[in-house]
Amino acid sequence: MSRPLRRSIRLPCGIDRAFEVFTAEVDAWWPPGHRRFDDSVLVFEARAGGRFYERSATGEEAELGAVQICEPPRRLVYSWRPGALAGPTRVDVRFSQAGDATLVEITHEEAGAALGDLWPDRVQLFDRSWSTVLAALAAHIADTPPSARAIS
Repeated sequence: MSRPLRRSIRLPCGIDRAFEVFTAEVDAWWPPGHRRFDDSVLVFEARAGGRFYERSATGEEAELGAVQICEPPRRLVYSWRPGALAGPTRVDVRFSQAGDATLVEITHEEAGAALGDLWPDRVQLFDRSWSTVLAALAAHIADTPPSARAIS
């Protein structure tokens, strides 16, 4: 079994807010350079069986993944299609309160993608992407007024 990619970030907000931003506000913070279409909208249906997709201004949709587990505000597991050459990879996102912040831990694994010897190269790609995506998430939270970042 291939080693999963693990990343984490501390966000200066409560756990409920961190989960809400990650899912319901994904379109507001997801980096433009990590989108398929110009002038698109990202939608994360935060429920088991929900979709994570991007919709272009003309209505074309690109499926990014499917929600497998949704346990607000602590855990979100979804398949991830971009960058997976065969089947989707798997992303497990865990949120835990850490004092006055929320620790967000990402585990990105090969799962059913069957990448085999290609997985280490894909991990490098995913690692660079997660660096950009998590930095954008943190910047969005930092731009949120402190009253909206309440600890819950």
